Amino acid sequence: MPDFPKVAVCFPSADQVHAAFALSLAGLCQELHPIKATVVNAKSSIVAVARNNAVEKAKTFGADYLLFLDSDMVFPKDTLRRLLKHDKDIVGAVYTKRLPPYSLLGDALPVEPPAPAHTPELAEMVRLPTGCMLIAMRVFAALPQPYFRFGIDAANGAILGEDYAFCDDARKAGFHIWADLKLSLEIGHIGQQVCRVPRILMDQMRPEEA
Repeated sequence: MPDFPKVAVCFPSADQVHAAFALSLAGLCQELHPIKATVVNAKSSIVAVARNNAVEKAKTFGADYLLFLDSDMVFPKDTLRRLLKHDKDIVGAVYTKRLPPYSLLGDALPVEPPAPAHTPELAEMVRLPTGCMLIAMRVFAALPQPYFRFGIDAANGAILGEDYAFCDDARKAGFHIWADLKLSLEIGHIGQQVCRVPRILMDQMRPEEA
């Protein structure tokens, strides 16, 4: 990259973010130079609104790319550099849901004939979650507003998240969507679990009967 692009690193959030995310973001910011970048926190209780606001702020900055990082993600400090290196209009990572059974988010484009045994660096996707996604600003110039909105999945009538609806619109406009498979193994989606005391420990605390 002889001419370093301008990048808006954007994360939608409410009033708070996970500490682990903040540490990941700090590490990424340490690796930005000489990339020209700004960090945008787009706050809204509606994630689609937050993403659209982030795009507008990226435009004001004059960004060439927008990097979405969700505030419940952890990621390597060189994430931005690795995604920029692919020189794609839309490229990111797949990851699992935060709750059991931890199914994978993102739909790969079927490959015909079947892919060889070794795993390529990139996989073309039908849909990709936006928790870690780099988007060239020229994509937004080709799409109608709002860029992010909730939709309806025509296949099953289910509510479609703003990230998948964006992917559908981008593909209809002729853009390709890619997942970095190696990076996908190195990021994490922060979840929540309820921890309960095992019964065996309670049994050990009960006084023995006389």
